[in-house]
Amino acid sequence: RRRRATKELYDIFRSHAIRGRRDLETARRRAAEAGSEEKSNEEDGAELLGSESSLKVLDKDLPRTFAQLSFFHKGGPLEQQLRDVLEAYIFYRPDVGYVQGMSYLAAMLLLTMDTFQAFVALCNLLHSHYFLSFFAMDMLQIRIRFAVFEHFFEKQLPDLFATFESLGVTTDTYLLNWLMTLFSKSLPVDLTTRLWDNYLLNGESFMIRSALGVLKWLSQTFVDLPFEELMVTLTHLHDQDCIDEDELFDCIAAIKVTEEEFAATLGKKKEEMEAAFSKELSVGSSFYW
Repeated sequence: RRRRATKELYDIFRSHAIRGRRDLETARRRAAEAGSEEKSNEEDGAELLGSESSLKVLDKDLPRTFAQLSFFHKGGPLEQQLRDVLEAYIFYRPDVGYVQGMSYLAAMLLLTMDTFQAFVALCNLLHSHYFLSFFAMDMLQIRIRFAVFEHFFEKQLPDLFATFESLGVTTDTYLLNWLMTLFSKSLPVDLTTRLWDNYLLNGESFMIRSALGVLKWLSQTFVDLPFEELMVTLTHLHDQDCIDEDELFDCIAAIKVTEEEFAATLGKKKEEMEAAFSKELSVGSSFYW
């Protein structure tokens, strides 16, 4: 049973994080003094607790989070708060730790909340719907979500679906990143905020509608586009010259997927793919994308 994220627990996890950070810095200093930092880094990774290893990943990822916003830059007003929230989560769930993409979720929350509120909201968010499965790279659960998306993709945008099929554009190349960060890594912050409001109000089905709405909005751009440029467009939405918010949300509104339809399709795909997974395990084959 998951522990409730209280202020007392948050303070405890922060103290664990401070100690973990101190241990990590001590390991780094000893490695530097020994003059064999590269070799020692590998050894330290094995010696450090999983949570402390996550701190090393976090250090590399934070400078890349919302690079366009000075709030989170080194020395920025929210840099330390972002670190505090994520480090507390690492010690709250050491079995999960820190995974790339989490920093965008925490950063979005910190734009409207204080540190403790953002920590609680992040915990609740990551323990809802598909998030833990995605961050843990649970291939079965990821494939189930992809199958649901592809079902509605073929149904709602058949021509574009056929184009993607013919070009060999696979769902995993773009959808995983979109869903893991709720588009916060892919779209402007003001647009992302509106998407989040709708997601929190309407549930997971809205993210399927949002992903399909983005594809519908880009569909004219994709006409006669070579595979390489199409992939760049899908993976670099923020590089679009001008994203018209009203146009995009009109496209999302045109995608008709109710929560009931989504739930029914999710249940069906889950049953089908879990059965297929069990069958593949029984014959000793591997379950990949």
